[in-house]
Amino acid sequence: MKEVIHQYGVELDWVAGLAEGIGGYVEDNYIRIEDEVQQGNRYVLPINDHLTAFIIDVTYRQDVVFKLRNTRSDFVGLYFNLSEGGAIHILNDVTRSAERWGYNLGIFDADLNGDFQVKSGSTTYMIAIFIKKTALKQYLSQIPQHQQIIESIFNPELNTIVRFDRMSNHAWWLINELRKVPPKGPLYDIFITGTVYGLIADYMDQIINQEIIIEQVLPEDLGNIVKSQAYLIAHLEEAFPGIHFLATEASMSETKYKKLFKKISGISPNSFFLSNKLGYAKEMLETGNFTIGEIADKFGFFDSSHLIEQFKQTYGVPPKEYLSQL
Repeated sequence: MKEVIHQYGVELDWVAGLAEGIGGYVEDNYIRIEDEVQQGNRYVLPINDHLTAFIIDVTYRQDVVFKLRNTRSDFVGLYFNLSEGGAIHILNDVTRSAERWGYNLGIFDADLNGDFQVKSGSTTYMIAIFIKKTALKQYLSQIPQHQQIIESIFNPELNTIVRFDRMSNHAWWLINELRKVPPKGPLYDIFITGTVYGLIADYMDQIINQEIIIEQVLPEDLGNIVKSQAYLIAHLEEAFPGIHFLATEASMSETKYKKLFKKISGISPNSFFLSNKLGYAKEMLETGNFTIGEIADKFGFFDSSHLIEQFKQTYGVPPKEYLSQL
């Protein structure tokens, strides 16, 4: 497996190192790579002094692990990631599927390192936005409910900026509209710039009603929460194991575990568990090979009515109506 140690940043001094690590070279805004490694485009665009966008639209021809080791801590990365076909994140030696868990948006402080492993045949379309913390601080300070905690958010001794999230439908639409634009077209940079500002504005709208939890997250804590998520995913057909068990397995107090789980995941452990149960239940339903009763029994719902109720609360329609819309 090819190993690429690299870094990111708003400044562009990382671009040549990444290109060399993959076995390519820089040509204008492109990182050109030989077809036996990947097929597609990597495109870097500085938007302004505070923002840089990195567009990855590739199919991999060999297994690669990208090891992110930033040397700067003055930026935050927003990663809108539409990967398919065996991509995993590795955080503090704990693996997490880039597809399976439904999180296609990651917000990471530059201080957090991690690995991204892709298999041959995998495809990635990702827009990474690197934004200076000073600029992000200015954005967030405009949200009234965040004004009193803004200094704490950006104090590394008190807080770590990290979140696994789901991009909104509008963000997904923006990204897919950009995918339709030819990379060599004369308006490509303009479309990227508009998309980046649109994605930032959309996410700012998205977090207006989100609780920002002030807490420092150590690498081992992040790894333990991801490991806990993996445990819950692996035991979806069983009853919820309880906070005491999960916190003990994560080597945390129950208070710390619940706080960090919600900070990193945006929801409580129980909600995460139920959300993924329903996600798998929906996939089984879509096959047409299982009844509501069979699915309810498989995932431990009380009965069919309980599954129907939870499905409707999550997806807005009962299962039969959902199927009629497919």
